[in-house]
Amino acid sequence: MGLEQVYWTLPIVAYPYISGLIAGSFIVGSLSKVFGQKQYEPLAKLSLLVTFAFILFAPVGPLADAQQPSRWWELFTRPHLPSAPMGLFTMIWTAYLLLVLVEMYLAFRVDFCQLAAVETGWRARLYRVLALGSTDTSEQRQAKEHTWLVGLAGVGIFLAFAFHGYIGFIFGAIKARPLWHNALMMPMFITSAILSGIALMIVVYTLVFRYFSREQRVDANLTSGLMKIMLWVMFVDVFFDIVDVLNSAPAAYANAATSQGFAQVFLHGPLTGAFWFGQIGLLVLALILALLPKVRRSPSAASLTSLLVLVSVFFMRYNVVIGGQLQAKASQGLVLYTPALLGRGSVQVVFGMFMLILFVFLVVMNVFPWDDGALRQRLASGNRPGVTEKPVNAAGR
Repeated sequence: MGLEQVYWTLPIVAYPYISGLIAGSFIVGSLSKVFGQKQYEPLAKLSLLVTFAFILFAPVGPLADAQQPSRWWELFTRPHLPSAPMGLFTMIWTAYLLLVLVEMYLAFRVDFCQLAAVETGWRARLYRVLALGSTDTSEQRQAKEHTWLVGLAGVGIFLAFAFHGYIGFIFGAIKARPLWHNALMMPMFITSAILSGIALMIVVYTLVFRYFSREQRVDANLTSGLMKIMLWVMFVDVFFDIVDVLNSAPAAYANAATSQGFAQVFLHGPLTGAFWFGQIGLLVLALILALLPKVRRSPSAASLTSLLVLVSVFFMRYNVVIGGQLQAKASQGLVLYTPALLGRGSVQVVFGMFMLILFVFLVVMNVFPWDDGALRQRLASGNRPGVTEKPVNAAGR
């Protein structure tokens, strides 16, 4: 009976969910730099802070679920490819983290230099350290750094697809689990990652700019534009869900193990509500709401719609990770699983992960000058002789 239990629990559910938010939010932040969509420039800096806060804790899920997390360093010291595709995580995550750190430095360097010149005490020292001692704010230097930012954003989009796509590849490549062994896993994971990232940035942008920015104003045209992009991604995501059902449920189209497991788990089993209401129902409801022009033009309604999307994507991750393990491998019937509230692999662990992410985001949001209006005010109020204020936009130029 050792096979008949759920080994991958809630921290593994949170792992692909967090990685999807990382990938999607980074892509949203690159819209202005890579794709020339200047109306989304206010998101460029904010999305970097969101990506940074989430990417720091992306490894926490697997480590919290591991039997011996103290051996994490072996992921860096032992060869894992091609026999262990999880080894890809080490390389992609490390490269992604370094890229985000470099891009954050380039995007905020001029701001740090200017703030170091007008601030005093520990704040001035902090900004000099963050600027790595740089004082050059010339137009030529800024133009070069903008070119670098565009190039890094392009590389980052590739890493975003790789970072989340490989997770779908891992699930799809596991032949021992019929409900995982599906060629649609990678595109489904990538699409839902982009979808959840857009939804996250709509919620974060609305909350941050309404309550924490200097002007306390949300650009309805920006949220409406993001909603339109999210609408098209939702169409693709719903299409993949329909194809997945057709590929897994009918006995005529799927192998016996897959169709039987899908019926036992999702059609009339323990995850029927989680699949049809949580994953499909909330996504379809969000799609219907996003089709309404009034919802798209209202930042509050757009945020509520985005919350439905975020919950739906979390249900999708839960159904994949947990649902695939509920099908018994040797005995009859299903494996039973109830998420624990406390202890290892519990709701407590996942809640703590998100609280740590929120804490880091609030810290960097109070240190990094993401609000250009507030930055200009600080520079003007603290301007001293010999220091000239320069307008700064969201690209750090």
